[in-house]
Amino acid sequence: MAQNSFWSDASRGGAIVGLTGVVFSLLGMAVPSIGFIANLANFVVTIYLLFYFTRRRAMLYAAEEGFTYSQSLGFIVAMAIFAGIIAGAYQIVASNFLFPEMFEESLTTSIETLKQTGLYTNDMMDQMSGMMRSYIFSPIPTLLSNIVGNVLLFGFYGLFISIGTKREPDIFDTTIEEDEE
Repeated sequence: MAQNSFWSDASRGGAIVGLTGVVFSLLGMAVPSIGFIANLANFVVTIYLLFYFTRRRAMLYAAEEGFTYSQSLGFIVAMAIFAGIIAGAYQIVASNFLFPEMFEESLTTSIETLKQTGLYTNDMMDQMSGMMRSYIFSPIPTLLSNIVGNVLLFGFYGLFISIGTKREPDIFDTTIEEDEE
Protein backbone atom coordinates (compact mmCIF):
# COMPACT_ATOMS: atom_id res chain seq x y z
CA MET A 1 0.00 0.00 0.00
CA ALA A 2 2.79 2.41 0.84
CA GLN A 3 4.34 2.15 -2.62
CA ASN A 4 1.05 2.77 -4.46
CA SER A 5 0.34 6.06 -2.71
CA PHE A 6 3.79 7.65 -3.06
CA TRP A 7 2.92 10.23 -5.72
CA SER A 8 -0.51 10.82 -4.26
CA ASP A 9 0.95 11.58 -0.83
CA ALA A 10 3.77 13.65 -2.31
CA SER A 11 1.39 15.72 -4.43
CA ARG A 12 -0.97 16.32 -1.53
CA GLY A 13 1.82 17.27 0.87
CA GLY A 14 3.61 19.39 -1.74
CA ALA A 15 0.42 21.23 -2.62
CA ILE A 16 -0.24 22.06 1.03
CA VAL A 17 3.35 23.23 1.59
CA GLY A 18 3.19 25.25 -1.63
CA LEU A 19 -0.12 26.86 -0.71
CA THR A 20 1.13 27.87 2.73
CA GLY A 21 4.16 29.45 1.04
CA VAL A 22 1.82 31.34 -1.29
CA VAL A 23 -0.27 32.60 1.64
CA PHE A 24 2.80 33.90 3.48
CA SER A 25 4.18 35.43 0.28
CA LEU A 26 0.88 37.18 -0.42
CA LEU A 27 0.81 38.44 3.14
CA GLY A 28 4.36 39.75 2.87
CA MET A 29 3.69 41.49 -0.45
CA ALA A 30 0.34 42.94 0.61
CA VAL A 31 1.74 44.27 3.90
CA PRO A 32 5.45 44.93 3.30
CA SER A 33 6.04 46.04 6.89
CA ILE A 34 5.57 42.46 8.12
CA GLY A 35 7.58 40.86 5.31
CA PHE A 36 10.31 39.59 7.62
CA ILE A 37 7.82 38.04 10.04
CA ALA A 38 5.92 36.43 7.13
CA ASN A 39 9.15 34.95 5.74
CA LEU A 40 10.19 33.65 9.15
CA ALA A 41 6.76 32.11 9.72
CA ASN A 42 6.91 30.57 6.24
CA PHE A 43 10.26 28.98 7.06
CA VAL A 44 9.03 27.50 10.35
CA VAL A 45 5.75 26.24 8.90
CA THR A 46 7.52 24.74 5.86
CA ILE A 47 9.95 22.81 8.05
CA TYR A 48 7.13 21.61 10.26
CA LEU A 49 4.94 20.51 7.33
CA LEU A 50 7.82 18.69 5.63
CA PHE A 51 8.55 16.86 8.87
CA TYR A 52 4.87 16.12 9.47
CA PHE A 53 4.13 14.70 6.00
CA THR A 54 7.36 12.71 5.88
CA ARG A 55 6.79 11.28 9.34
CA ARG A 56 3.25 10.35 8.34
CA ARG A 57 4.64 8.65 5.24
CA ALA A 58 7.17 6.73 7.35
CA MET A 59 4.37 5.32 9.51
CA LEU A 60 2.88 3.58 6.45
CA TYR A 61 5.84 1.21 6.37
CA ALA A 62 5.87 -1.84 8.60
CA ALA A 63 8.40 -2.02 11.42
CA GLU A 64 10.10 -4.97 9.71
CA GLU A 65 10.95 -2.99 6.57
CA GLY A 66 11.53 0.44 8.10
CA PHE A 67 11.74 3.76 6.25
CA THR A 68 15.26 4.58 5.12
CA TYR A 69 17.01 7.92 5.01
CA SER A 70 16.99 7.86 1.20
CA GLN A 71 13.26 7.09 1.07
CA SER A 72 12.63 10.03 3.38
CA LEU A 73 14.80 12.38 1.34
CA GLY A 74 13.23 11.17 -1.91
CA PHE A 75 9.75 11.82 -0.57
CA ILE A 76 10.69 15.36 0.48
CA VAL A 77 12.16 16.07 -2.97
CA ALA A 78 8.99 14.70 -4.59
CA MET A 79 6.92 17.07 -2.45
CA ALA A 80 9.22 19.89 -3.56
CA ILE A 81 8.28 19.33 -7.20
CA PHE A 82 4.61 19.88 -6.46
CA ALA A 83 5.27 22.79 -4.11
CA GLY A 84 7.40 24.35 -6.87
CA ILE A 85 4.53 24.08 -9.34
CA ILE A 86 2.21 25.87 -6.91
CA ALA A 87 4.82 28.53 -6.10
CA GLY A 88 5.62 29.04 -9.78
CA ALA A 89 1.96 29.43 -10.69
CA TYR A 90 1.57 32.00 -7.92
CA GLN A 91 4.65 33.94 -9.04
CA ILE A 92 3.37 34.05 -12.62
CA VAL A 93 0.05 35.49 -11.44
CA ALA A 94 1.70 37.84 -8.94
CA SER A 95 4.28 39.26 -11.36
CA ASN A 96 1.86 39.72 -14.24
CA PHE A 97 -1.45 40.58 -12.56
CA LEU A 98 -1.40 41.10 -8.78
CA PHE A 99 1.79 43.07 -8.11
CA PRO A 100 3.35 43.96 -11.49
CA GLU A 101 4.51 47.37 -10.24
CA MET A 102 6.44 45.79 -7.36
CA PHE A 103 8.20 43.37 -9.70
CA GLU A 104 8.89 46.16 -12.20
CA GLU A 105 10.35 48.33 -9.43
CA SER A 106 12.56 45.47 -8.27
CA LEU A 107 13.76 44.89 -11.84
CA THR A 108 14.50 48.58 -12.35
CA THR A 109 16.43 48.76 -9.07
CA SER A 110 18.50 45.71 -10.03
CA ILE A 111 19.33 47.15 -13.45
CA GLU A 112 20.27 50.54 -12.00
CA THR A 113 22.52 48.87 -9.44
CA LEU A 114 24.28 46.93 -12.17
CA LYS A 115 24.72 50.09 -14.25
CA GLN A 116 26.36 51.86 -11.31
CA THR A 117 29.06 49.21 -11.05
CA GLY A 118 30.49 50.33 -14.39
CA LEU A 119 31.39 46.77 -15.33
CA TYR A 120 28.94 46.54 -18.20
CA THR A 121 28.60 48.46 -21.47
CA ASN A 122 25.28 49.96 -22.55
CA ASP A 123 24.78 47.15 -25.07
CA MET A 124 25.39 44.56 -22.38
CA MET A 125 22.96 46.32 -20.05
CA ASP A 126 20.26 46.46 -22.73
CA GLN A 127 20.69 42.76 -23.41
CA MET A 128 20.75 41.91 -19.70
CA SER A 129 17.67 44.05 -19.08
CA GLY A 130 15.72 42.19 -21.75
CA MET A 131 16.79 38.80 -20.39
CA MET A 132 15.90 39.74 -16.83
CA ARG A 133 12.52 41.08 -17.93
CA SER A 134 11.71 37.91 -19.85
CA TYR A 135 12.86 35.78 -16.93
CA ILE A 136 10.70 37.60 -14.38
CA PHE A 137 7.54 38.04 -16.44
CA SER A 138 7.54 34.91 -18.67
CA PRO A 139 5.65 31.85 -17.41
CA ILE A 140 7.95 28.98 -18.44
CA PRO A 141 11.23 30.27 -16.92
CA THR A 142 9.35 31.33 -13.79
CA LEU A 143 7.71 27.95 -13.36
CA LEU A 144 10.91 25.98 -14.03
CA SER A 145 13.02 28.15 -11.73
CA ASN A 146 10.51 27.70 -8.90
CA ILE A 147 10.48 23.93 -9.34
CA VAL A 148 14.28 23.68 -9.44
CA GLY A 149 14.63 26.16 -6.57
CA ASN A 150 12.21 24.23 -4.38
CA VAL A 151 13.88 20.91 -5.18
CA LEU A 152 17.24 22.33 -4.10
CA LEU A 153 15.84 24.11 -1.03
CA PHE A 154 13.67 21.24 0.19
CA GLY A 155 16.47 18.82 -0.62
CA PHE A 156 18.72 20.79 1.72
CA TYR A 157 16.03 20.84 4.41
CA GLY A 158 15.48 17.13 3.77
CA LEU A 159 19.09 16.34 4.61
CA PHE A 160 18.28 17.25 8.20
CA ILE A 161 14.60 16.34 8.38
CA SER A 162 15.33 12.82 7.11
CA ILE A 163 17.55 12.19 10.11
CA GLY A 164 14.49 12.55 12.33
CA THR A 165 11.98 10.77 10.11
CA LYS A 166 13.86 7.64 9.09
CA ARG A 167 12.98 4.39 10.83
CA GLU A 168 15.42 1.55 10.98
CA PRO A 169 14.00 -1.92 10.34
CA ASP A 170 13.11 -3.92 13.43
CA ILE A 171 16.21 -6.02 14.17
CA PHE A 172 14.34 -8.27 16.57
CA ASP A 173 12.03 -9.71 13.97
CA THR A 174 10.29 -12.71 15.49
CA THR A 175 8.93 -14.06 12.21
CA ILE A 176 12.29 -15.65 11.31
CA GLU A 177 12.44 -17.63 14.55
CA GLU A 178 8.88 -18.87 14.09
CA ASP A 179 9.62 -20.00 10.53
CA GLU A 180 12.63 -22.08 11.66
CA GLU A 181 10.60 -24.09 14.19
